[in-house]
Amino acid sequence: MKVAFLIFSYLHKNSPNIPVMFHTLLFANELKEKGDVVKIILEGEGVLWAKDLLSENHPLKNHFEKLKDDFVVCEACASMFNIKNEIEGKLKLENDLFGHISLKKYLDEGYQIIEL
Repeated sequence: MKVAFLIFSYLHKNSPNIPVMFHTLLFANELKEKGDVVKIILEGEGVLWAKDLLSENHPLKNHFEKLKDDFVVCEACASMFNIKNEIEGKLKLENDLFGHISLKKYLDEGYQIIEL
């Protein structure tokens, strides 16, 4: 099975919504360990997770490292939130749909999209 987790959100009550990302990493890792192909797509405000998770002292760093190569970040949103330069070369940036990530591409490749 192919599963893509789509993350648009970042803040909850003015701080990073750690439970959303923790559960995304937990679910994605479970699927990957059982042989499934996973992607974690960061769009909109969700791209801010890219910068956070690359930080050496982030509390989810160990979970993130297992899935780092499975992250895909919207290039347009990374530019808009001024983090593109900080993540370029560290996480995959995509820009197939007017600078954004094409969900159609993932659907055509057989991915099931789950939004968290």
